[in-house]
Amino acid sequence: MNSIYYTLDVFTNTPFQGVQTAVFPYAEKLSDESLIDIARELNVPETVFIYPVDEDDTFKLRIFSPKGEIDFAGHPMLATAHVLLETGQIKLEGAYTRINLKQKTQDVVANISANDDGSKFVQFTLQCMPVVDRYTPTGSELAKLLTINENDIDHSTYHTRLVSDGLPYLIVPLKSQDAVDKACFDLNAWSLSSAPAMAAQEIMLFSAKTNSSDSNFHVRLVGPNIGLHEDPPVGSAMPVFAAYIASHEEVREGTYSFAIDRGVSEKRRSLLQIEMDKHVGRPITLRVGGDSILVSKNELLVG
Repeated sequence: MNSIYYTLDVFTNTPFQGVQTAVFPYAEKLSDESLIDIARELNVPETVFIYPVDEDDTFKLRIFSPKGEIDFAGHPMLATAHVLLETGQIKLEGAYTRINLKQKTQDVVANISANDDGSKFVQFTLQCMPVVDRYTPTGSELAKLLTINENDIDHSTYHTRLVSDGLPYLIVPLKSQDAVDKACFDLNAWSLSSAPAMAAQEIMLFSAKTNSSDSNFHVRLVGPNIGLHEDPPVGSAMPVFAAYIASHEEVREGTYSFAIDRGVSEKRRSLLQIEMDKHVGRPITLRVGGDSILVSKNELLVG
């Protein structure tokens, strides 16, 4: 059965930047068995299948990487809202339109608005109550498993911590964007360190010193779950990163806004806009926003 799908670049307003995402707006036409095969065939980081539900402005999402189904991800929400507007399944009314998106592990409210350049801005809201652990590998262990110099690790404002919101991340601050980009994960050094005992299979590297004037943090994911030469999307890690920032005593109660970039223009740069509410004794409220741009409209001839 033929099925229309779209590809978009997400967390960018520039074609061929950001994260490639495919969206099938009428997935009820497809068999469940075909979804992983389609995701593997398209071979983009995330493929989204949209299903209508019997509620106004509410849609169910199933998300696949080429490796399998994903419980929750951020990029698909931006891409989904954009495609729903493109297909007329929702209409832009006023400054923004609110929709409800149901993923496997969490329901999310998203707001979509249109930019003058034709891109779409979407912001979605999350809440999290993560666990923060200050017991982490030593600086020398981190330097070896990241193939960096120990003095590349930044201890001035932020500190290495383990943060979990269901999936644990080891978060390591580095002194510069160049240090983040040059790091190379060493699986053998990892296995010989104390890091495996922490159960974190992904390491988030970041620097508060960026090479771009429009971002406050440069972020990259490495680790046992990630291939040696990959630079995967970071949207699903934003709750733990916000919790990490909030865990530092210097960050007082209140609302904070900051921008995070991943990659560089030669490697599909993404830009994420974050708003974070920190209040003692309450879950962290996180608003994640970004642009998306429509790249192609296609027809699947099998499935």
